Amino acid sequence: MRPETSAFRELDTLVRNLSDQLAGFRRRALAAEARSRELEQILAGMTGKLDEVRQQVEDTQQSRDSALIQARTVEAQLAAARADVVRVQAAFQEVSAKATPEAMDQELARENERLRARLQEAREKTTQLTERVRFLRQQIGQGAER
Repeated sequence: MRPETSAFRELDTLVRNLSDQLAGFRRRALAAEARSRELEQILAGMTGKLDEVRQQVEDTQQSRDSALIQARTVEAQLAAARADVVRVQAAFQEVSAKATPEAMDQELARENERLRARLQEAREKTTQLTERVRFLRQQIGQGAER
C-alpha cells in the first residue's frame, strides 16, 4: 500500500470522527438553546409572580402599620375611659360619704341614678374599647403570620 493511501485513510477517519463530534456538539448546542428559551419563559412568568408577591408584602406591611397606629389610638382611648371610670367611682363615693339620709334622700337618689348611668356608660365604653384593642391585636397577629 502506498503511503499516500494510508495517510488519506487516516485523514478520512479523522474527518469522519470530527464530523461526528461536530454533529454531537451541534445537537447539544440546539438542546441547550431550547432549554435556554424554556428557562427564559419560566423566568418571565416568575418575574410577574415575584412582583405580585412583593406588592402583597408591601400591602401587608402597610396594613400592619395602619393596624398598629389604630391599636395605639384605641389603647389611648381605653386609658382615658378607665380614668373616667375611676373618676366617676371616686365622685360616687364622695357624694355617698357626704350625704345624710334624712336631709338628702331624694337628691341622693337622683344623683346616684345619674352616677350609675355615667358609670354604666363608662363601663360600656371600656368594654367596647377593650374589644376593639383585642380585635386589632388579633389582626396584627394575623398580619404577621402572613
